[in-house]
Parts: sequence; C-alpha cells; structure tokens
Amino acid sequence: MKALWASALLSITLAACGPLLPRSPTPELHDLGSQRAARPLARVPVLTDVRAPNWLDGTAIHYRLAYESETRRRSYALSRWAAPPAELLSVALRRMLDSPGAPSTCRLVVELDEFIQVFEQPQASAALISGVVTLVGANGRTIVDRMRFSLTEKATGADAPSGVAALSRGVDALGVRIADWLDRAEAEGLSRRCES
Repeated sequence: MKALWASALLSITLAACGPLLPRSPTPELHDLGSQRAARPLARVPVLTDVRAPNWLDGTAIHYRLAYESETRRRSYALSRWAAPPAELLSVALRRMLDSPGAPSTCRLVVELDEFIQVFEQPQASAALISGVVTLVGANGRTIVDRMRFSLTEKATGADAPSGVAALSRGVDALGVRIADWLDRAEAEGLSRRCES
C-alpha cells in the first residue's frame, strides 16, 4: 500500500513540475522558395518523376563535414525540409519548365544522386546537387536522351539556412541547364522520337 501511495505522490509531483521542464524546440521547416523564373520551351516534356535514393526519402537536411570524413552524413537537428527533396525539386522544376504551349509526348525523369551541403572547412560550405536527367518516349521505355549533372553552389554561411539558400540557387541553375538541354534536343530533332 505504501508503494502505491508513493507512486501516486510521485506522479502528482511530476505532473505539477511538467510545465517547468524545458520543451524540445520545434524544428524549422524549409522549402526551396516560391520565386522561380519560367523558361519557355519549344516543346515541353511532362515531368513525370523525380526519384531519390532511400537516404533522401525523409525530410532531414543533410550535410557532410568533408574535412573530417568523406563518408559520414549528418543532418541538422533543428531544421527540416517541408517535404522530401524529390518532391520539392519536382515542384520547382515544374514552375521553371512548364509552359502554356502544346504538351510534348516526351516524359522527363530526374534521378537524384545527391542533395547535400558539404563543408570543406568549418566555415566554408557549398550545396551539391547531382544525378541524371532522362528524356523518355511516350511508351516509357524508349530513352531519347540522357544528361548527367553535378552542380555546386557556394553557401554564404555555415548553417542550415545558408545551406538551404545555396541548394535553392542550385535548383535554379539545374532548371536552366535542363531547359538548355531540352532546347538542344528539340533543335536536333530528338523530340520526334518521343512518340515511339
């Protein structure tokens, strides 16, 4: 009986102290921003898929202290993406590459390999975005063209907001590179193969 009373007294005491205990801070949520310059294209592919490896499936904002280890990934404790990077990239690329023109039968598939802030020194970092873009025919199997990309964008600081801003600028640069690549594919007549 004494043990029961002691347990009840402890529960009441802890409940009374609850508001005094420090709460864990809520992580800040980040996205890539909403200001994206549209790039008109002669023929616009349908952006069907942005894929990412398992380690980019969640909302963690990743960084690497390359001066300590080239293989260790870390994530910020108090900053998170509002959605997984593949979803954020998909929305951003649609804003940049979409156009009111007649839709193409081509499909655009982006496969991310990396989406991370890399520190070469404690106070020097850059965003790294790399992967492959594939232009696919209407049947989903014909590969019309493929382009590898690896972009780095210097960050202005050594924290999560600086990394997010650098990644956002990197996404803008990727949109421009994809648009140039698609324009070249159109000029070379490759888009006609989309219907096969």
